[in-house]
Amino acid sequence: MRIMDSDSLGFALSLDLLLALIPITLMLGMVVADMDNIMFQMQDTIFRGSTERVAADTVNTLLTTSGQPIDWETTGNPIVPGLAQYDNNKGIPIEGLISSSKLAALNNLSDMIGPGYGYNMTVSYILANGQNGATIKSLGNVPNAQDIIRIEKISRYAKLTPVSKIEGEIRGSGSSKTYTNPPDTFKTNYFYNQTYEYWIVVENQGYAASNVTVSINMNTINFTDFNPKQIDSTFLNFNQTNPNQLYTNNVTVTAAGIPGSWMNLYIVQVPKNPPTPQSEINVANTKPQPCRLELYLWTT
Repeated sequence: MRIMDSDSLGFALSLDLLLALIPITLMLGMVVADMDNIMFQMQDTIFRGSTERVAADTVNTLLTTSGQPIDWETTGNPIVPGLAQYDNNKGIPIEGLISSSKLAALNNLSDMIGPGYGYNMTVSYILANGQNGATIKSLGNVPNAQDIIRIEKISRYAKLTPVSKIEGEIRGSGSSKTYTNPPDTFKTNYFYNQTYEYWIVVENQGYAASNVTVSINMNTINFTDFNPKQIDSTFLNFNQTNPNQLYTNNVTVTAAGIPGSWMNLYIVQVPKNPPTPQSEINVANTKPQPCRLELYLWTT
C-alpha cells in the first residue's frame, strides 16, 4: 500500500524546476563574465591601500623625525631622511617644525619610498585665506598617472633656524641686567662650523645698541647698531680631531634699558652653501610660519 498518492511523486525534471534553473544559470553566467572585473577591483583596492600606506608613512617619517643620522644634512648621506628640527639640548626632534637646513639638503625620496612608485612633494607657505602661497621646496616629477594618492599635512617652517633665543625676558628696568645661556646653550662641532654660519639677530624696542653686549664663550661682541651680526667662527667650540662631537657654547647677554623698553635676541644657524643673502637674515625669517606639505604618490 502506497503511503503517498501517485500524483504527489512528481518528476525529476519538471517544468517548474527547469523554469527555476533559468535565472540561476543566468546569474552564474553573469558572475563568471564579471569575474575579471571583480578581480581587477580587488587588486586595485589592495594596491591603492598599499600606496596610501607608503605615502602616509613617508610623510609621517619626514615630519616627526630628524632622520638617521640626525645630522644627515651635514653629510648629505642619510640612511633615512627626516625634516623635523632636532633639539640638541633635549635630544629629541621637534615634531612638525621643519628644519630649513634639512629641507634644503633633501634632494631625493626614491630610496625612502622604494621602487615602483613615482612621487611629487611640495612644501608651500599657507596664506591667510588657507590657500597655498609661495613654494618653499618641490621634489619629484609632475604626476602623470590616473590613480594618484595625495597626503597633506600642516606644519611650520622658518627660513632661519634659531639655535638659541631669548624672548619675552629682556625688559628695561633702568639698570644693567645679565642673562646667562638664554634659555639654554647651543652646540656646535667641526662639521657644523664647516657647514653653517652663526648670526645674532635682534628684535628691539627702546634699547640703545651701545648698552647691549653679547658674549660667546667669553668672547665679547659689542653693538653699534642692531643690524644682524655674524659670530666669528673662532668663538665657537669644536675639535677637528673629534669632528662629530658636539661642544657647548655659553651665551651671556648684558643689556641696560629704560623702563618700557624690550628686546628679543636670536642666534641663528645659516647654511654656507648655497650662501644665504644677508638681506634674508632678519627677525621675520626666524619665526616659524604655517606651511603645507603635500605628497603625491602613484605606481609606475
